[in-house]
Amino acid sequence: MADYFTMCATIFSARGGLDSDGFRGYLQRQIDARLGVYLGSGGNGETHAMTPDELSHMYRLGVETCKGTVPVHANLPEETTAEATIAQARIAVEAGVAALHMYTVEGRHGYKPTDRELIGYFDDVLSVITHPVIIAVNPTMGYIPKPSVIATIINQHKQIVGARLSGQPQIYLLDLQAMVDRAIAYHWQLGSGAFDPLAMGATLFAAEANIIPQTFRTMIDHYEAGRIDAAGKALGDIRRFNRLIMQWGPCARWIKACMQILQLPGWQGGLRKPYLMPPEDELRAFADALLRLRVPEIDAMARAAGLAVAA
Repeated sequence: MADYFTMCATIFSARGGLDSDGFRGYLQRQIDARLGVYLGSGGNGETHAMTPDELSHMYRLGVETCKGTVPVHANLPEETTAEATIAQARIAVEAGVAALHMYTVEGRHGYKPTDRELIGYFDDVLSVITHPVIIAVNPTMGYIPKPSVIATIINQHKQIVGARLSGQPQIYLLDLQAMVDRAIAYHWQLGSGAFDPLAMGATLFAAEANIIPQTFRTMIDHYEAGRIDAAGKALGDIRRFNRLIMQWGPCARWIKACMQILQLPGWQGGLRKPYLMPPEDELRAFADALLRLRVPEIDAMARAAGLAVAA
């Protein structure tokens, strides 16, 4: 069976450090849903505010907790130099993760790499890092490389075992598949036309699975069994959930807000400063809207948290 993944949050304690027990409880929900995990991203993972020692501890906790039950990948925080990316990669490799997800160079202050510069950046990084790598294309870097450039990088470096595509049209996937000279894994962010990438040989990952992992798993299981109507119902639940949470944007704020409302493992720590949890009146309004979705998995968590759920 193909692996499917969650772009994971990092769980902090009320005192500000990593919450090891809360993180284990959080990861167990992913294990129970049979979802692989991407750890350490600069968005959902909040690693912009973590030290190298904290990153190492977080990766090791993930590897130890999952113990081969589901794949553990490191989604390295984006960087602007090869040297900084190499340093990030070494932390994750030493912790024992199965694969490294590497973004393209972060665009900053108007800088965007030329094709030649981007190819050279990966040449520099991958001349040092030989661990399995998945190259990540994401518009949050400030630009989108041409598929031909990504294919060139993949073809030149055999330790690249996959490509992860976020926010791209499906033709980008097809063009890349046509240009890459060997079989690799293609990871596709759950978005519009969710079932099309599956038919084209990609596996899905979803930020929504931070909170509703079983709903994501249910959608996949129904699709793989040919129960398209049932898969579509689960996808509808995910879509309505996504519309609600996107008021906070693509970041950890909505994840931590849901965790607090539903009192999921590790909810006490919230966001890492300088970012703050929404005020109580916003959380109450969000909680009301969350329960009005009538997503079965959310209703079950709400009942477990002692919240009133309509029959």
